[in-house]
Amino acid sequence: MKSPLPPGSAIDGSRMTCWLNAFGGYREALSQGIIDRWIDQFDRKDRDIAARLLDSVDFINNLQIRSAFRNILNSLEGWNINENLRRGKWRFVPFSGTSGSSADSMIHIFRQANSLARNKFNSLFVYKSDLLRETYTEDDTILFIDDFSATGNQACESWKEFFFEIVPPEPKKRLILVASSDIAIERIRTETDLEVINEIILTDSDNIFHDRCHHFSTREKGVLLKYCNNADKRNPRGYGDTGYVVVFSHGCPNNTIPVLHVNKKQWRGLFPRHD
Repeated sequence: MKSPLPPGSAIDGSRMTCWLNAFGGYREALSQGIIDRWIDQFDRKDRDIAARLLDSVDFINNLQIRSAFRNILNSLEGWNINENLRRGKWRFVPFSGTSGSSADSMIHIFRQANSLARNKFNSLFVYKSDLLRETYTEDDTILFIDDFSATGNQACESWKEFFFEIVPPEPKKRLILVASSDIAIERIRTETDLEVINEIILTDSDNIFHDRCHHFSTREKGVLLKYCNNADKRNPRGYGDTGYVVVFSHGCPNNTIPVLHVNKKQWRGLFPRHD
């Protein structure tokens, strides 16, 4: 979570420009009018808190995602873009049970980030069903790729439902993520055969409602929770009560607090998920 400006800071053109620059890569273009309408949903006395919430948003753009995937792959022992210099067989797999998920789009970005988009590298990229068609040894590596894990729920469920019975025991099995919570990392490592490797780690201090988050006072957290309850009574703190303010350029996780993404009659978020 980014540090917001101090309470009482002006909501002026300079601040608006910072928001527009920060959020400019979102899949639905934002404008000053859209941000103004979002802030206007807050009572006048609460708009300073709304502005500080926008200051604190962790917006992860396409360039950051590419950089994360590039840094992670280059850090792995045994990898080399030159097949003759690699250790063992390498396969990259979208970590999803169904097509059309964020993992599929992450594969595309991963290939571009690591100069693997040419046809000569097609054999490196497979789907889960392809894993049954090859034999593997302890020198081989299977890398599963996705963008985010906040609670570890989806990752653990996907592993048990879609991957556990078809992934061979011999190769190294790693899950590459752009970002994840420390809780999710530990859960995935405990409940699956996957080693988690990621660029950004979220902790309790990134949960806007947690006592360890010191950017907002207890009163301000209460005000934000009131609006989050209005936006989504079922998950006012975000799915899994994670309280995150994370937004990716390709979409907003449901673990992020609902005032930022819910798109319903009673509330219009800045970063709709299109569920």
